[in-house]
Amino acid sequence: MISKLFAFVLVPFLFGCSALTLEDSAPETDVTISFAWEYRTGDYVRSIPTVSGGAVFVGSDDNALHAVDVDTGEARWSYETGDNVSSSPLASGDTVYFGSWDGAVYALETRQGTLRWRYETGGWVTASPVLAEGILYVGSHDGFFYALATEDGQPLWRYETAGRIEAPASMAGDTVFFGSTDNYLYALDAQSGELQWRYRTGGDIVAAPRVSGETVFVGSVDRKLYALDVATGRLRWFFEAELAIESSPVIARDRVYFGANDGRLYALCVADGRSLWEFQATSILRSTPALWGNLVFVGSDDGYIYGLNSETGRLEWSYRTGGAIVAGPAIADGQLYVGSVDRRLHAFRVDTGQDGAIGAETCG
Repeated sequence: MISKLFAFVLVPFLFGCSALTLEDSAPETDVTISFAWEYRTGDYVRSIPTVSGGAVFVGSDDNALHAVDVDTGEARWSYETGDNVSSSPLASGDTVYFGSWDGAVYALETRQGTLRWRYETGGWVTASPVLAEGILYVGSHDGFFYALATEDGQPLWRYETAGRIEAPASMAGDTVFFGSTDNYLYALDAQSGELQWRYRTGGDIVAAPRVSGETVFVGSVDRKLYALDVATGRLRWFFEAELAIESSPVIARDRVYFGANDGRLYALCVADGRSLWEFQATSILRSTPALWGNLVFVGSDDGYIYGLNSETGRLEWSYRTGGAIVAGPAIADGQLYVGSVDRRLHAFRVDTGQDGAIGAETCG
C-alpha cells in the first residue's frame, strides 16, 4: 500500500538558468492552500476531475467513473465500465459524459449515476468529450472523430483520420479543432464535419488544442508548440521545447502556459511566442495546467503538484502525492483537485484573497 503523504514542501528548482535556494523560494503571493480530503479509488487516477452540482467526477483505471462529494470526500456513486477510464468527464446540466478504454462513450445521470445512453466506437476512448449546440464531440483510438446527439448518443457524422485521436477537441464558433497521431491538426465544420483545413506537424498530436481570439495553439511530440490562424491554418509562430509536448496549453490574457517532457512549464507571449519564464520540475510535465488568480497549478511525473506565480514562474507551493500526476488539476469554488497514480483524488482549499479572476498584467 502506498503511504499517505500530507507534508507541504518547498524545494529548490531552476528557473531558466538561475538556481533558487530554499530561502529564495519564500512565497511572494498571499495564498493559503490547505489539505481538505482524499478519496481512494481502486487503481490509477489519470483523469482530470470536473465539478458540478456539489460533486466532483473523476475516472480511474479501476474501470469506473466516480462521483465524490466536494465537501466531505465521500463517495456518492460509481459506475463501472469494461476497462480503464482516463477520459476526463464533462458535466452539463444533469448529465455527465465520458469515454472508456472499452471503446464506448457514456452518458450518465449525475445524481445516481444511472445510464442514459452508450455509444460504441472501434477503439479506446481516452479523449474527453466537448459539447456545443446539443452535439457531443469526441475522438477515438479507431481514428474517427465523432459528433453525437446529446439526447440519445446517435451519430450525426464522423470524420476519419490516419491515426489515433487521444485528446479532447476545442471549439471556436462553427469550427471544431482536434489533433491525431497522424501528425495533423484538423479544423472541421462543427455541423457537417466537412474539412476546413488541416496542418501537419512533425510528430503525433496527443494534447488538446486551445483557441484564443484568432489563434489556435497546439503542442506536438515533435517538441513544438504551434500558433496557427483559426480561419486558415496558416502558421503564425512556433516555439521549440527540449523534448516532446504532451501537455495541453492553457491561455490567460496574453500568455500561454504548457508543460513538456523536459520537465519544464513554459510561459510564452501569445502574440509572438516569446519566452517569459520557465519552471523546471524533476520529471515529465504532461499534465494540463490550471489557473486560479495569479497562480498556475501543474502536476508532474515526479508526483508533485506545483503552484507557481503566473507572472514570474516563482514557486509558491508544492505538495507531493504518492505517484505520478499524469492528468491536469481542476479548480472550482475555491477548491483544487488532482488525481495521481497513487490511486487517489486529492482535494485542497485555496484562498488567494481573490475571486479566481486573472490579473491584468501583460507581457509587454
